[in-house]
Amino acid sequence: MLRVTKKADYAVRLMVEVACHSGRAMTTAEIAERQDIPYQFLRKVARTLANGGLLVSERGGRGGLALARAPEDISVLDILRALGLPPINDCSVDPDNCPRREICAVFPVWFEAQREIERVLGAARLSKLVRAHRALLVRAATAETGQPALERDYKGPIPIRQMAHARGSGNRLESVTDRPHLRRRKP
Repeated sequence: MLRVTKKADYAVRLMVEVACHSGRAMTTAEIAERQDIPYQFLRKVARTLANGGLLVSERGGRGGLALARAPEDISVLDILRALGLPPINDCSVDPDNCPRREICAVFPVWFEAQREIERVLGAARLSKLVRAHRALLVRAATAETGQPALERDYKGPIPIRQMAHARGSGNRLESVTDRPHLRRRKP
């Protein structure tokens, strides 16, 4: 089955994290820690996104990463395209150059699948993902403290590595420390 690569997953998570902190630039190290992504790999992903025109990268003491455009103007499809990821099938994005198009029974399937994937990912705006991310962090903070937390009151970071989806609890996030069986085992 089709699969999202780690590079694609990390790129989207990086963009959501940067967009959540749009008032200031974030360092790659901050993002790596908050999202539990290997720092060296994240640096390469950030460079690719900057070269693709989605991020602005500034060096120096006040430097870091910032969005090159407003979050509502960036889609998940934009992020994945900046990475140069391949399509489902080459014929599905360049049908005029497909020598088998007229005799290939599968061509319409690949073409429609590619079109639907692009439709869904193109409609998934970074601004919408930021709202969902903030809501999940507020929910996790509430679960962590046992007290209701409103999104506007949320201030502190909750690194993703400290949270985990509990099996059988749907979208409810719980602290790893609350569930011993969810803790990472040291190798």
